[in-house]
Amino acid sequence: MQPRISIRREKVSEETKSHIAQSCSKLEKYCDRIVDCEVIIDKAKKGYMAEFIVKVPQQTLTATGAGDNLYKALADGGGKLEGQLKKYHDKQVAY
Repeated sequence: MQPRISIRREKVSEETKSHIAQSCSKLEKYCDRIVDCEVIIDKAKKGYMAEFIVKVPQQTLTATGAGDNLYKALADGGGKLEGQLKKYHDKQVAY
């Protein structure tokens, strides 16, 4: 799955974009039914914000992470989304 990456008020390197793609590919181990993934990076006054928008069948999951640097924001948002995907997957398996 190739995520769509949007960046506001900042330029990022190709290495950072590949790190974002790796973060999104890790999400597939929690739920294999991911239809689409979008990551929005925003430079705030006191650091960075990373918003993950993941579409799965019949639902859209979103998580936002903030941090001093971009990698902390990505880890925070990714961690929140992992929990949501686990919960979604467990509900689907239960039915």
